[in-house]
Amino acid sequence: MAQGVCLESLKIMIYITVFSVLLILFIQSLHRKNPTISIEEFYVPTLNKTATGGGNTTTAAVAAATATTNNNTIYFGLKLYNTNVVGLYYRPMNLTFSYFPNKTTNSSVPLGVYPLRGFHQGHYKEKHVRDKVLIGGMTVQPDRGRVVVIRVDLVGRIKFKSIAQWKRTMVVGVDVEVDENTGEKVKKTSINLVRYSAAPAAVAVGWICPAMLLIFLVVSLI
Repeated sequence: MAQGVCLESLKIMIYITVFSVLLILFIQSLHRKNPTISIEEFYVPTLNKTATGGGNTTTAAVAAATATTNNNTIYFGLKLYNTNVVGLYYRPMNLTFSYFPNKTTNSSVPLGVYPLRGFHQGHYKEKHVRDKVLIGGMTVQPDRGRVVVIRVDLVGRIKFKSIAQWKRTMVVGVDVEVDENTGEKVKKTSINLVRYSAAPAAVAVGWICPAMLLIFLVVSLI
């Protein structure tokens, strides 16, 4: 009889251990966030009135050291970091650039679009994209306080690598202040692209499959 009691106790301990592990994995799988996307480098040669190719310049500026003020391009460095415990699949995305020619209005002028090809990113991995985009002409008005505001927006779709295969639309953006004399971004550190206030509807739908899976596991252990 004692042997039977020990066997039953062992089974209960195994059930509790397995259930706890599955519960932890389930909770972690629910905590899924959009990847962190930030601008690391930003340089607009057409705004650089003091370009000599030397001095304290960023990597993007060094790469464009031979550019003149007639070079209608934007050099940028983008970092995409997956903060999730599961991998991500990025669908093709568009990185759009626009600017505000007048500080007294919210109307922006389109500059150009840079297409980002789709790719896979492992958990806790980061990817760097350093490139340039051809833009239209910029008409900078005088007496702007030496700052030009350029808007950067990214729109795309991501899919989480998991059993549920959740999909989410990602719409993020940020205003980048650029020095009118040097053509470099004013903020020397990373600038995060932030999500718009509207929460994606896919988040609520994504709870259905994991919840059903957890219920099934609980019932099977009883």
